[in-house]
Order: sequence, then structure tokens, then C-alpha cells
Amino acid sequence: MTDSTITSIGSVTVEKNVPVPMRDGVTLYADIYRPAAGDKSEKYPVLLMRTPYNKEDAQTMNYAHPAWYARHGYVVVVQDVRGRWTSEGDFHPYVKEAEDGYDTVEWAASLPGVIPNVGMYGFSYVGAAQWLAAVSRPPHLVCIAPGMIGSDSYQGKAYRNGAFALACTLSWILFVAQDTALRNNRPERAEELSSLYAGIHGYYKALPLNSPPEAVKETAPYYLEWLEHPARDDYWRQISLRENYKAIEVPALHIGGWYDIFIDGTIENYLGVSQHGATERARKNQYLFIEPWYHMPWSRYVGEVDFGPEAANEIDSVQLQWFDRWLKSVEPAAPQPSPVRLFVMGSDKWLEAESWPVQGSQAAAYYLHSLYKASSVNGDGKLSLTEPLDEPPDVYVYHPSIPVPALGGRSGAVPDLTPMGPKNQLPVEIRNDVLVYTSDVLKEDLTVIGEVSVELYASTTAEDTDFVAKLVDVYPDGRAINIAEGIVRASYRGGLEKPEPVPPGEVIQYVVSLGPTANVFKKGHSVRLDITSSLFPTFDRNPNRMMNPGQVTAADFVTATQTIYHDRRFASKLTLPVVNSKQSFVQ
Repeated sequence: MTDSTITSIGSVTVEKNVPVPMRDGVTLYADIYRPAAGDKSEKYPVLLMRTPYNKEDAQTMNYAHPAWYARHGYVVVVQDVRGRWTSEGDFHPYVKEAEDGYDTVEWAASLPGVIPNVGMYGFSYVGAAQWLAAVSRPPHLVCIAPGMIGSDSYQGKAYRNGAFALACTLSWILFVAQDTALRNNRPERAEELSSLYAGIHGYYKALPLNSPPEAVKETAPYYLEWLEHPARDDYWRQISLRENYKAIEVPALHIGGWYDIFIDGTIENYLGVSQHGATERARKNQYLFIEPWYHMPWSRYVGEVDFGPEAANEIDSVQLQWFDRWLKSVEPAAPQPSPVRLFVMGSDKWLEAESWPVQGSQAAAYYLHSLYKASSVNGDGKLSLTEPLDEPPDVYVYHPSIPVPALGGRSGAVPDLTPMGPKNQLPVEIRNDVLVYTSDVLKEDLTVIGEVSVELYASTTAEDTDFVAKLVDVYPDGRAINIAEGIVRASYRGGLEKPEPVPPGEVIQYVVSLGPTANVFKKGHSVRLDITSSLFPTFDRNPNRMMNPGQVTAADFVTATQTIYHDRRFASKLTLPVVNSKQSFVQ
């Protein structure tokens, strides 16, 4: 039991550690922030955050402190989810969030001094907690504002097209497990986990993955469960949002980042509820808001790029307008906000649109070419709108003991621990196991907004392997800044439910999604595509064998010789969604 106390932050009253009873008898604890006492009869709507990351922190790395929202006329409730920090129970990611979310929303709506209109906010796991609460349909949940969260716990989170999301998953496990160890009165375990977390760059190579230190086994048994389910089976479907769009009844503000690991899922959620939501109100009131950010922190400075003042973090003002509209019936000033608001990198301006994909986008095919070899930036790999004729294939060797390191990109969640954001790719493009295809220098701006994909014709000597594709913006000074990336595990080429071995030497078509983006390749720049077979530690190293990723050891590694075709019959290509350069931007 945790004792409640009352304190204040300026004019805001804070009631700490308020018990919240759940239907099964478990008690969760919340802090409540109330506006300054004025007219005692005045009531306020509720903003609710349910977090596994400590209610006292309240995700203030990205958002204003709850007291700020309270000063703007809200009763703010920040709760530790089940099994975390002050709350009772055991923590198992996602499993109880729907029921607990329902119970907490209804409890918050019944608090004294509130209008029974509840909105929810927060990013990452806290965004997932919002969605799971919304699926359970609590009567007093009016709207949500989930940030940086995907549509599926398997695809785009724990795995992507069969490849295990090593960096994001392992760093998250080592972080959250420390609180579990302390709750279990095992400070020595917490110290061990903290040491692993601090030295994670060395730990990424530890194998097998399913035999972590005892501290991990003891505090995060769900990590081993995730490794036991490398395909998208019923284990993953039962906690997937994309299976439940028809249950969503509330308006949602979908907040994403072009360099966030969940960006494709964020857009899928926007489209899914817009098309399949339970009510017309929900279907017509989904809004998409995408910045150039990575998972955290949110700023104009992302990786090695300054996106300018338009990319500064003003999310609190955006959310305040959102919640005022739905919880206080304050209509936004004319003109009405567009359903889609995107930051376009390169131009560093905002674009408003009525839909996604944006109107006027057309697919442009850029074909792969080389006559000598495309190995590294020293080769002659080219991208061109011209279809290939008779050209020799490109060949490279992949061995998992020397993987290509990920420089930046779409991982999560902490930039010093995991590969995130835009970075110069030249340090990996000098490797011969990276194929590099570059367009001629652009004579005018090329605006790309939408889903990027690669159609790759390839063969391998292995029974399983990976293919990685990366879209790169080459600057006039030679810098090569990554824009988007994708991976496919060859054994999952036919679907995520059941892997199948690759016939050695057979030419197979792989469609590699690089996800969505919005970027202007400026006049004087070039478009580049990198092809390789590893992106480590963003994803685990494929041993080039059909194996559960959790069971792989270094002794299982074998060499794969990869052949990439680009000729009349097998015309490998990059497809870019090109938008009319006259598309209007918000000034």
C-alpha cells in the first residue's frame, strides 16, 4: 500500500499516490494534478496518461509537465500501469492494458470536480495503452492522442518481415526490467541490468539470444516468449491493434516521426480507423501529424541534421488545441485543420493534405544498373529511369560475423544506445558487401512523399538470408544521408505466418518496403540506393540458416554469396512516390 499525499506546484494542486481499484482487486496508483482553486463549483475535463515509465516523470522528455496542462484547465491523471513503480500486480506488456485502461478511464470520469470527458495522451508504450483502452470502449473516453506507436506488436515492433528487432527490443527490456528487479527486492539484479544497459553496444553480439543473464530471465520472462514466436501467430494477433480497428469509437490524433521505428504502423492506424472505425464520428475524425523526429527526444535536431525552426517541438500546443476541441467543445480557429499534416524534409516545410497517400503522387521506377560492379561507392552502380538491357549481375558475400553496422535509421528508443536518425552513410558505403546505386545529379528538385519500395531480383547460396535496402540523399559535398530503410528475411518472403527455405541459386523476386517518407531531394543532390544483407544491431544477424533467431550461436554462422540481378528479364528497381513539385506548402 502506498500513502497518498497532497502538495503543490505553483498554483497547481498535486495529489500523489491516489489508489485506483481494478476489477480483479489489484490497486494501481496515480498522481492527480488540479487547476488552481477558484470557483469551487467549476469543473474540468480529464487528461489521462497511463505509463510504465514512472508517473512522476510523466514522459516529460517530450511533453510539458502535467502541471502545464492543469494550468490550461484540465485535471491531469498520471498512473503507473500494473506491475510498474508504485502500482500493484505483475507487469506483462499489453496483456492487462485494455481492462485496466477501461477501469481507469471510468474511475477518472467519476472524480470530484471533473467534467466526465476523458482524453488520453502519451507516446510509445503509453500510446499502445491508449489504443488498448479505446478498444475496450469505456463510455467516458472521448478522444486520444497516441504518439510514436505502431499497429502490430509483431510487425514493425518485435520483428519486421521475419527479422528480430534486436536493438529496440533488447535496450527496452534492460531498461524496464530494472524497476522490476527493485520491486522484487533484488538490488543486485537491478545493478546487473543497469551495467548491461550501459554497455549494451558490446552486449548486442552476445549469443544465443534466448540464453540471456539470469537477471533478464528473472525480471523479463516475456522477452523469451517473444523469441519463441518468430512468426506472426495467434500469440501476436491477440494483442494487435490492426485486428481491432472496428472497435474504435473515438477521434484520434496520430503523432509520428519519419525516423521513428513505428512510422508505418502510425500511418496504418490512421488509415485503419478512418476506414473501419466503429462510428462515423471516429471514421471522420482521425488526424495524422508527422514530424521529422526519431523516437525521442523530439527536436529540430535529429541525428546529424538540423531541420530548422519549423521542426521545433511544439507538441503541447498541438495537443492543447486537440483536447480543447474534443473535451471542451472549443472549435479551432478558421481554417479548419487538414486531416493530414506532414513535415517535408529537404524543403523543411509543412504540407497539409486531405488524405494519405497525398494527392498527385505518382510511382516512378528507378532501375538498378552496373557494368563492372556496384560494390561500394568505388563501383559503377547507377540508378536510372531507363530499363536495363543485358547487364551482368552484382555479387557480394555476407557473413554474419562481420555484419554491416546500422548508422542511424529507424530504431528506438534512445539515440546513444540504438541506431536512430539521419547520419552520413559513407562509412558503410565503402564496404564491398554494400552495393551502391546512385542517380545522376538532379537538375531540379525531386519531391518524394509516400511509400518507398524496392523490387529486388536476387539469388543466394544459403537456405535463408536477409536483404536490406536503404534510400539515401547524396549532398553536393558527398555526404550520404539515410532517408528510409527496409529489410526482408528471405524465408518470410511468402508471408509472416510460416517461413520457408530458399531454393539455393534460384532467382526470386523480393519486395522490400522501405516504409513511408516525405523528402525533397534538392537540385544538385543525387538519389542513392544501398543494398546489403545486414543492418546490425537494428536487426539480428541472420546466420544464413533456417533457425529460430533465439537459438542461433556463432557456430551456426555460414557464408552466403548474394547475387543481385538487373537485366531485361530481372529488372530490379526502386519505386519512389514522386509528387508534383508545385505541391503547395504551408508557409
